[in-house]
Amino acid sequence: MPELDDPPKGLPPGAVDLGDGYILLRKRDRYPLFPAVRDVAEAIQDFLGHGRILPHIKRWARLLLPNGQVAHSAWRETLKSLEQTRMSRNVKFKHKGQYRFGEVLYFTRLAVEADTDHNDDWQFADVTVIQMYSLPDEDILCLSSHTVASCTHLDTISIVDVKQIISVIAMVPHRPMLPSVVTEDRFFMVEKPGLDVSNLGVPYSHGAGEDNNDNDIDNEGVE
Repeated sequence: MPELDDPPKGLPPGAVDLGDGYILLRKRDRYPLFPAVRDVAEAIQDFLGHGRILPHIKRWARLLLPNGQVAHSAWRETLKSLEQTRMSRNVKFKHKGQYRFGEVLYFTRLAVEADTDHNDDWQFADVTVIQMYSLPDEDILCLSSHTVASCTHLDTISIVDVKQIISVIAMVPHRPMLPSVVTEDRFFMVEKPGLDVSNLGVPYSHGAGEDNNDNDIDNEGVE
């Protein structure tokens, strides 16, 4: 699956090194905007905490992971033709003590008050806006000897620290017959060979993606 391949080497202009091998890659909104989708705005508000002002944000399209993979986002991928789309916007990440799967809507940097030991008044919380998949169906997981992690795509939006993302995965559509004799649309997880599948990283080469070849700023207010 090409969406799980390592990206080409070299970092493009405008990339932001977040530390620990995580690097934000353009495209990016040229101007800050207010989160327009209600579920996303509520999720960001919950992440920031009660009483915090909901900030304007800039969306980022891609994130380079420590293992060399590049996670893309629905924000930019859904604008492309089917032939140009790289279905690499699904990720595995840690969330509330569990390994979870989700579709990246976009990445962003939230301005938050700095910790007391920080020299500045403000700092960035680098986060991912994710549409969640359900936990794997336990019956299918058991019947497949823990080889098929079958999930449904939820409406739930979560805000996740970018450094909780472990790897890019593929979520492949299927319609299994469940033990309850119900057939439904589901997705099963496929991870790149060599990554750790058993605990539902291994370093790879650093790289960049292909979205920086379109002349810096386009007419959609992104750069």
